[in-house]
Amino acid sequence: MNHYPNLLSPFRVGNVVFRNRLFTAPMGLHALQGGELYPTEAIITHYANKAKGGAAVVTCSGTGAYPVTPDQDHMAYDLYIGHSQHYLAQLADAIHFYGAKASMEIQAASKERGYYVSGGLMVPGPGMVPGQPTRELTKEMLAAVRENLKDQVRILKRIGFDMCMLHMAYDMGLFGGFLSLRTNKRQDEYGPQSLENRLRFLNECCDAIHEAAGKDFLIELRMSGELPEGAGFTIDDACRMAKIVEGHADILHVHAGTGWQAHCMSFEPDTPNLWMAEKIKKSGAKIPVLTIGGYQDLDEMEDAIASGKADLISMARGWLADPNLGTKAYEDRGEDVVPCVKCMRCHDSACIEGTTFVCTVNPVMGIEHVLDSIDKPAAVSKKAAVVGGGPAGMQAALTLARRGHRVTLFEERDALGGQLNFADHASFKHSLAKYKDYLIYQVYKEKIDVALGVKATREMLVQNGFDVVIAALGASPLILPIPGAELAVPAPAVYGNEESLGKTVAVIGGGQVGCETALHLAELGREVTVLEMREKILTDASASYRNRLTRNMGYHDELKTVTSGRCTGVTAEGVTYVDGDGNEQFLPCDSVVMAAGMTPNRDEAAALYDPAYRLYTVGDCDRAANVQKAVRAAFSAAITI
Repeated sequence: MNHYPNLLSPFRVGNVVFRNRLFTAPMGLHALQGGELYPTEAIITHYANKAKGGAAVVTCSGTGAYPVTPDQDHMAYDLYIGHSQHYLAQLADAIHFYGAKASMEIQAASKERGYYVSGGLMVPGPGMVPGQPTRELTKEMLAAVRENLKDQVRILKRIGFDMCMLHMAYDMGLFGGFLSLRTNKRQDEYGPQSLENRLRFLNECCDAIHEAAGKDFLIELRMSGELPEGAGFTIDDACRMAKIVEGHADILHVHAGTGWQAHCMSFEPDTPNLWMAEKIKKSGAKIPVLTIGGYQDLDEMEDAIASGKADLISMARGWLADPNLGTKAYEDRGEDVVPCVKCMRCHDSACIEGTTFVCTVNPVMGIEHVLDSIDKPAAVSKKAAVVGGGPAGMQAALTLARRGHRVTLFEERDALGGQLNFADHASFKHSLAKYKDYLIYQVYKEKIDVALGVKATREMLVQNGFDVVIAALGASPLILPIPGAELAVPAPAVYGNEESLGKTVAVIGGGQVGCETALHLAELGREVTVLEMREKILTDASASYRNRLTRNMGYHDELKTVTSGRCTGVTAEGVTYVDGDGNEQFLPCDSVVMAAGMTPNRDEAAALYDPAYRLYTVGDCDRAANVQKAVRAAFSAAITI
């Protein structure tokens, strides 16, 4: 018997039947484009893989308001160019090929770019830019917006799309601006005098869409279950809203109140927005309610549907971490779903850094469109050794085994996990701990020979006749060459040994490792000071994670940071450092933690070389980096063997 009967049950909206309750959320895939006004092969493959993986609806992002003028950071599809329509039709067709419905996020905008309702702003990209000129949109301009939406959906329907999405969550876009009291200052029937007024233009636009494309062309409406103070929108208002938009919009996506809350991380519970969907459902709303935010555990999703807290579930990062999530649900393999670590490297690589689209736990992200040509079963099964049982080593072993090689994984310690084992001890790293446990489970499930407590040597590897060896020996803590450095505890050694530290702690190094260790100790009641030689902390963290970690550090008055401070020594009483003005300073403390970086174990890896086999080095023993780079390097090496 399948454990997910409710999650996988069909769902009907009007005449449209969805094959299950699993939707995909739109996500800007900017790094997979090069300024094209149409979806590239990489993007078409990416969306098609979600349909192939079992999604009922694949929602794409997104069209641009006319005239479409993409900038260097953001992508936008131009519906008004025939050649663009050809590629968009291919996108819809690829999604339909695997049995899913195709939906497109569309923008509601005026031709007069840069203006919005009084107090807000319309911009080509997402969000609103403070400090820009504003003026009230005239009713003629609002009418033009409605007509433009009709034009968009007529085209979308003609080229094969089944649905569209309107985004108004966290004050976003034109509709969000009408809803929020912070941006809507109008004095007419669209003004803030009542919730009905604030939703009037939205309902008019939904009606216009249905007029142009028909009732069976469904409208997904993304909204916040509540907005921050000052916006005048609470969960009770959301319950009223669900009834006001009923008959206009077709599916209500209930999201968080702000952009940063929408991208929940391990600092929050796994499903922080479910309570809002449940509240709306219990209010008697008849419109289908979809919940979004942090979902990936199939048991949690099944319970949300079975208990009536939501009708549908949507994910963005969940499908990135495991595009086969839906297939695994059908095959009753919830334990095989790859856990998302909620690091936001996907979001930042695609939308902020704008370089290469990556996922920490999915090494094929960004190369899906060429994967079939490079990842094939091995022509010859080889005897392979992987040395090191951290994330890189386990990923290498799994990839080798799944490609048909005979694999032995050597780990010097008595347990797999490597540097990820620290995650078992920090409350806000529970998602990373799940991923570590997932890798360990998969290694044993693949029947890989695991040799724990064994330090592999060149002689041993030669004697056992291995054809290929992958060294994934990781890195060691960097110990600064300063007086008294031996008195400091390396950051990795803190976890599981916290009781050995005193009440006051100085952490040398304000990178991600140092700041996470400081937060962990602060949560345990220690008074912590982070000493960083740069002007800013967390320069090695992705933008979104840096913002969230900084926010959570700020919740602890006993956690302080000192920047532009170069540590010059450690004593039993504290640390000495030179401040930004060149003055010698002393920071008293009971214990000192060294988090100054990591040194790749290159020499240990090189010592494994022998002409009897081919040697590869991956992960931190090649170059100290992060889990994403280590996992990607391990996968890349293994698929070439």
